[in-house]
Amino acid sequence: MGRIGEELRRAREEKGITLREAEEATKIRLKYLDALEKGDFHQFPGRVYAIGFLRSYARYLGLDPQELVEELKAELPAEEEEEYRIASPGRGQGEEGRKRGIGRWWVVVLVLFLLWGLNHLYNRSRPVPEESSPFPPPLANGEVTPPEAQPPSPPPVEPPPAQVPEVRGVEVKVYVRERECWIGVRVDGRDAFSGTLRAGDTRTFRGDEAITLTLGSAGVAEVTVNGELLPPLGRVGEVVTRTFRAPEAGEE
Repeated sequence: MGRIGEELRRAREEKGITLREAEEATKIRLKYLDALEKGDFHQFPGRVYAIGFLRSYARYLGLDPQELVEELKAELPAEEEEEYRIASPGRGQGEEGRKRGIGRWWVVVLVLFLLWGLNHLYNRSRPVPEESSPFPPPLANGEVTPPEAQPPSPPPVEPPPAQVPEVRGVEVKVYVRERECWIGVRVDGRDAFSGTLRAGDTRTFRGDEAITLTLGSAGVAEVTVNGELLPPLGRVGEVVTRTFRAPEAGEE
């Protein structure tokens, strides 16, 4: 046991502290505290650990840590540090590497040339498909068989003209667009209607020969004769009378 260990143990015993209590207070494992008091510094992972634990333990016991640390440094030799250097390639190695690089390039060139040659031979060995000729093949005597004549297309058949249905009689439809309008209607010489139509109302009248229509306000009514919408028969508030006859009879 060295002088450092004796001083540490004596200070601890004078204070009545056990190693277990010192371990709990300093958070240093008991085996390292015991190694410090016995002077067995080879138990520590390294010189720096021994110095650090000694400084903490001495301060805990009320001793001068700097004096004990200096004494420990004198007893323990400084750890030698190995210097590692990365060897740089010399001139000979660089020349050899350059030669290897050139050799690799030649290998690549040869491989590419070989692939090109194989592809060229493969394309030449493939059979060329025969193109079909638009002309018939010649016969054995050298004559060419003429192509078969196609029958002429039949002329297009024009559809018959659409027949316009014959309109018989007369039909008059009255639609009041706005406001209201009084109308009077005579069909084939007989009174058929007399009354007022409001906006949106529609009335249709049919006759064999003629229909006479009287509008109390011609500008608000739309009149359709046989499906054909007529232009306005007059102005708003104007009384207008029109007679519509069957197509063969004419209109007044």
